[in-house]
Amino acid sequence: MIEYELRNTGRMHPEAAAELREVRDLLMTFTEPSCIHRADELEGATGKVTRAMDLLGADADRIQLRLALAIKALRAAERAAKAYRRNPVTRPISQARFASKTGSAMGAVQVVLEELDPAESAARDKFHGQ
Repeated sequence: MIEYELRNTGRMHPEAAAELREVRDLLMTFTEPSCIHRADELEGATGKVTRAMDLLGADADRIQLRLALAIKALRAAERAAKAYRRNPVTRPISQARFASKTGSAMGAVQVVLEELDPAESAARDKFHGQ
């Protein structure tokens, strides 16, 4: 009953919030091209976003779409990291692709957090202040 009320009032489920904040905070640490060497840290991030989707339910289509886009971007970042290790010739492109995809995923997660709790905009402001 409580979970149903949280979904319908537009407030975030606490477990989903924790999962998404953890993913966002991890993605905020990927600030340099050399961060592609830390790509193994992304393992599990896709699962956390998927769990958050499940906890939030299908009530908000826009939120579900943004989280699906975050998952797609995380998977693409993982593929870019694999390509970086596999093919030395394309490493600069792989680094750029990795940075782009981790940034896209972070943005999608941040937008969802802000839609569900406007107080989350402070994290975005903190990132821009770095």
